[in-house]
Amino acid sequence: MSHNIYIARQPIVDRDQNIQAYELLFRSVQEDGSVLPIFEDNLLATTRVLVNSLNHIGINNLVQDKKAFINIDEEMLMDTMITTIPKERFVIELLENIVINDTLINRIIELKEMGYTIALDDAHCDPNFISNFKPIFPYIDILKLDLQMMDLERLKENIPQFSQYNFKLLAEKVETEEEYKIYKELGCSYFQGYYFSKPSIITHEAIDPHYKNIFNLIKLLDKDLDIDELSVEFERQADITLQLLRFMNSGQLHLKAEIKSIKHALSLLGKVPLKQWLLLIAYSKSDHSPSAKVKSPLLEMASSRSKLMFEIMDALHHNQKRNHEAAFAGLLSLIHCIVHAPIKKILDELHVDKEIYEAITEHKGELGSLLQLVQAVESFELEDANMILKQLKVSQEHFRDALLESMREKKKE
Repeated sequence: MSHNIYIARQPIVDRDQNIQAYELLFRSVQEDGSVLPIFEDNLLATTRVLVNSLNHIGINNLVQDKKAFINIDEEMLMDTMITTIPKERFVIELLENIVINDTLINRIIELKEMGYTIALDDAHCDPNFISNFKPIFPYIDILKLDLQMMDLERLKENIPQFSQYNFKLLAEKVETEEEYKIYKELGCSYFQGYYFSKPSIITHEAIDPHYKNIFNLIKLLDKDLDIDELSVEFERQADITLQLLRFMNSGQLHLKAEIKSIKHALSLLGKVPLKQWLLLIAYSKSDHSPSAKVKSPLLEMASSRSKLMFEIMDALHHNQKRNHEAAFAGLLSLIHCIVHAPIKKILDELHVDKEIYEAITEHKGELGSLLQLVQAVESFELEDANMILKQLKVSQEHFRDALLESMREKKKE
């Protein structure tokens, strides 16, 4: 089922007030329609921001070529889920309430060695704060100074101490031009606050997969199915697969090849990252919202197209690679109706194979003819369907068998 999601985005600027990054914050909608922040669960807020930005909106659409700052608490920092965050696109912003110990320091060092950029949020110059966080100062890249908690004179005293480290200073909660000038003179490299821009609310329609289906796929990964069996299961879950494609084009992978099928996408990602990604979605949906329990008719139709195109292609060639490519084209053929965006724009974002792209947008080639066939069947345009069957050299008997097989698959679900 489709529903609206919300993310707050506030720019981070450099000394010349050019935007260098954005901080992303989760927002929830109340019954009266108001959009508010949530604070009761930091991990839940973080995973929702990640799922919404990577799977639904798309990180490129959200921040263009800039980086995104995202709040990370101690629990998320230590969880394997953190490796689903694309290090090229995000800055890990450590919350000020994390407890510094050897285990946490080693984790920060590990993430640094993996290439992550790390910031420390809500810093100030209280001696207790500096004493607590000093052990991680050598490993952070950005120290965010909270101007509402900052004693200016004490900061001036600490500037020499801060200068021995490699991190840059970011002044946050800047509300006046005077504050901007003062902290610029003190050597801050970046700035954030109402003086530059209040957080803007980004709204996007999302595809909400069945909650239970996420865990079914996780269980299948634990059973160590081969890639062909796993592909079939993903082909049955159109909503999750569409999120996967969005995620894979959000910077986690440097895709050198166009995606030809779900099997191809799963092979590129690998089982361990795939499981971590599914767990990330599962946690972000842990409130069991009603929207997760109703399946969209459009997604049902996309799944049906995918299954029928798979079976017809199998009747034509008995080639698993071509079968999966046909299923993939069927799955994507309704994506523009589901997410309410131009089909060419979406397919460009998802980096799909040229043959599949042209089949969907222009009905070119064998895949395009297959798509026209299932569309004719859906519309009960039997003369058109028979004409396409003749062009494809598929007998009526093989077509009936394919149709019955795809319907049996639907009943199994």
